[in-house]
Amino acid sequence: MSQLYCTGRVVSDLELKTSQKNVPYLCFPIAERIGYGSSAHTQYISVWAWGAMARQLVNDGVGKGSALWVSGSLELEEYTRKDGVTHDKRLKLKLKDWGFAPAEQRQERRPGQINGIPFPEIIDGERDDLPE
Repeated sequence: MSQLYCTGRVVSDLELKTSQKNVPYLCFPIAERIGYGSSAHTQYISVWAWGAMARQLVNDGVGKGSALWVSGSLELEEYTRKDGVTHDKRLKLKLKDWGFAPAEQRQERRPGQINGIPFPEIIDGERDDLPE
């Protein structure tokens, strides 16, 4: 099982729903910016939370535009689009923990370092030769 930790912004307001088994749940998209410069793009992840965790998100005032860090198990889920014909895939995160993103993570960071600490060169294994 893949585990994910990411920061991003909530794309829509949260709507607490109740399952057929009477369990409260939420499903909301979070937008994560990945890459730098001209290769930067937004990746959307569908976040799912149940029970007390779902209630806590609503009670703590999470809504559209909130900057959060989220962690949990990641799945690639197949689904049918609203047209009823087109099949697609999306990233689904089963939420285990979350919090409001620290102020320094909300600001743009310079490539090559976080909090002044340099990090290793990022390579794309599908396009670049891997180091020997």
